[in-house]
Amino acid sequence: MVESDFTFCKFIKENLCFVNLKDFYRNRKILKFFYEGLDNDAKQFYKWYVYANIFMSEKEKNAIWDYLNNIDIQYELNLIDLVKKYK
Repeated sequence: MVESDFTFCKFIKENLCFVNLKDFYRNRKILKFFYEGLDNDAKQFYKWYVYANIFMSEKEKNAIWDYLNNIDIQYELNLIDLVKKYK
């Protein structure tokens, strides 16, 4: 897989695509907004998209998934911590 596979995925709407943790973090609020509008099947497919990303660790993927599915501020703080450590 290459970066372009994640920036343009014909099965995922363009406004839900991201490449890596920094890219997700930069656009997290709009990504969450569009994610919340998906039906359950689309959310499941999006989970596959998130976890298929080879440019992120399992910890980063889990933090993204937790952020998308929870309203607690702690999940956003977890993302901030990971982004600070991002290389």
